[in-house]
Amino acid sequence: MHHNQLPRVATAILTLFFGLALFAPLPFVVIKPGNAQDVLDKVITPSKTAPALMKFYKPDGSIYLLTILISSPKAYVTGAELIYSWGRSDFSVMPRSLFYQDGVSAEVEKEIAKTEMVDSQLTAKVAALNYLKTSYPNLTSGEIKPSDIAISLAQTGGPSGGLAFALGIVELLTPENILAGRSVASTGTIDADGNVGGIGGVAEKVLAAHKSGATLILVPSGNCQDLAPGVAKIPANIKVAAVSTLQEAITALNSAAPRSCANLGA
Repeated sequence: MHHNQLPRVATAILTLFFGLALFAPLPFVVIKPGNAQDVLDKVITPSKTAPALMKFYKPDGSIYLLTILISSPKAYVTGAELIYSWGRSDFSVMPRSLFYQDGVSAEVEKEIAKTEMVDSQLTAKVAALNYLKTSYPNLTSGEIKPSDIAISLAQTGGPSGGLAFALGIVELLTPENILAGRSVASTGTIDADGNVGGIGGVAEKVLAAHKSGATLILVPSGNCQDLAPGVAKIPANIKVAAVSTLQEAITALNSAAPRSCANLGA
């Protein structure tokens, strides 16, 4: 009698265990492609204090800033959600500790992301104006201050829009049309010297760029390992250019065959 009952008990325990595992909170986040925002479309504008002689040239094309959607710091992902996400080619699952600090509230995380966005806008202005002083000395960029340029982008946080902001400023303040009618996406942090740094969720941002209609995306060279064959799937009709500086990003936009991650061994 006992021998017949044991398998039933074991089966019940295992069923309960795996059932709980499916709905138990786990220390992971789910990342998926977000939206694309054209920074040339009323995002970068002259500030109210800008000098009257400062001219913004009409752009011919788009520069998309890319976002990702990530699980809220308030929510923990369940086992069922992980299984579903692993089955989606456009979703990624990452350890929660890579994005959120233990013991930090969602409100604090939101403020951190907001501060990072504001800082990225300031460094993008400085990097772009430094580039213009060197590359376009005949322009009045030497008389333009970062405070003369306004950047307004709601509901977006983090530092990864720095490169897009810097490129947008260069495009708007120069008569040369570096876009030539193209829709271009970019992602990456930037410092005041124009160095481009790596970001999270780059594979999902490539998919967001493709969804926006961009034909070229500029990514930090440091993220190339995240886009290696077998790691990420790149849509066939979008080019990926790897850049380490603002100068390299401008060069990529002016090149018919910009350097790709494959050229770096990724």
